[in-house]
Amino acid sequence: MLTFQLAIFVTVLFVVQKFLCWLTQKPLKYPPGPPSLPFIGNMAVFMTGRAPYHVLKELADQFGSVVSLKMGTGRFVVLSTVEAIREAFVRQSECFAGRPYMYSISLLTRNNCGIAFGDYTPIWKVHRKSCAVAIHRNVRGKNCTSSDVKILQEVEHLIVRLQQKTNQPTDISDDLNLAVLNVICDMTFGQRYEIHDSEYRAILDSANKFTAILQHGDPIDFIPALKIFPSKKLRLVQDVIKTRDAILQKKYEEHVATFDPKNIRDLTDAFLLSMLECTDENGNHELTEDHIVMAMFELFTGGFDSTFKTLKWAVIYLLHNPEVQKRIQDEMEQAIGSRLPTWDDHLKLPYLEATVLETLRSSSYSSLNGPRRTTTDTQLLGYDIPKDSIVVCNLWWVHHDPANWKDPDNFRPEHFINENGEVFQPKAFMAFSLGRRACLGDLLARMEIFLLLGGMLQRFNITAPEEDGLPALEPLPDLIRSPNEYRVVLKNR
Repeated sequence: MLTFQLAIFVTVLFVVQKFLCWLTQKPLKYPPGPPSLPFIGNMAVFMTGRAPYHVLKELADQFGSVVSLKMGTGRFVVLSTVEAIREAFVRQSECFAGRPYMYSISLLTRNNCGIAFGDYTPIWKVHRKSCAVAIHRNVRGKNCTSSDVKILQEVEHLIVRLQQKTNQPTDISDDLNLAVLNVICDMTFGQRYEIHDSEYRAILDSANKFTAILQHGDPIDFIPALKIFPSKKLRLVQDVIKTRDAILQKKYEEHVATFDPKNIRDLTDAFLLSMLECTDENGNHELTEDHIVMAMFELFTGGFDSTFKTLKWAVIYLLHNPEVQKRIQDEMEQAIGSRLPTWDDHLKLPYLEATVLETLRSSSYSSLNGPRRTTTDTQLLGYDIPKDSIVVCNLWWVHHDPANWKDPDNFRPEHFINENGEVFQPKAFMAFSLGRRACLGDLLARMEIFLLLGGMLQRFNITAPEEDGLPALEPLPDLIRSPNEYRVVLKNR
């Protein structure tokens, strides 16, 4: 009887304590946003048929720089100004360093063993640091051929192929595709392909399917219970996994069998070396085979489609702005003569480098810059942001906001050149993200676009066919800002 009375007393005391806490608790101040529907929240925002970044810009006009949406049972926060993004991703970088769990991505990444999509954990930090070291060694050519040399070799192959297409309307997409993918394959596992190689076609098909997976958010990722129903997205995921494991797993095993720490041939070797160096206090390896294969995979997913389409955007902008093309060619003639540019020349060729950065700004390929997840309850510009909120920044609008750029809708490399004629990156430039999740391949991507674009302009004048007119400046209406197809006329210089 005494025990029963004591249990009742403790229960009542607990309820009273919770009630008093509720009475005294300050109500949370969430960011403003539109009304939501039960169960699905504001998911319809991403299902209008319009580009999501345009829709989110309109919401920012209505509700402010920090907007709150509901997605299923979770909260979705959109940041639309430099101040809000830098406060979150730089000053509170750890609070905003997580990744949301998405069912399709967890399948694709071997239970989130990658860096780009992996959540913020102690192992993730070790993995990211080891890959950063490996990429740095490869770029600088420590015990291996440096990245710029490998890129230049592919530039020469590209020019030979393009020489066969001069003076006639032609689509150079396949040639750029092959060049970019060969650069990545050579860097990753020391192999290059010809355009009709079956393995190259399989890699290309897999890369295109992966890009399709990253398009508009699928309900299955926000409501995992839907996985019991047939899903086109899950079929794409399964196809990508099958191709990746058939090719990259084989390359990984070949590298393990022939690995020599004194002869680092490519990034896979560099990843293996970093894995051997990453041990805990007991001498156990902290990274696994899955981490290395996912690092290889993310070089493709992070470096192929974005670089290829940025190059296609660069050509579009040059067709619309022939004076920019002429100025780059004049700059190269004065600074390096008739030889192909190298990365060591980038300080001598500021206008070419600024053109690369302006292409990244104007195209804003990754329009929302990848979702993040808050790792703790926090505040942002006076608003309460609960733990596990999904946070994105409207990169496209930041790159086109007149408050950040003079004449933002026009292509002007001068956006990235200071009064001394030197290249600089304004605070509003965020093509490679910021903070704990800034892109590890920043330098590699800029180097690749610089050398491929510079090499083409050194050897060819590029114009639009008269019968086609200039290509469209508006992208396809997707989350990923892909250019429309077009043809060019190449003329030898």
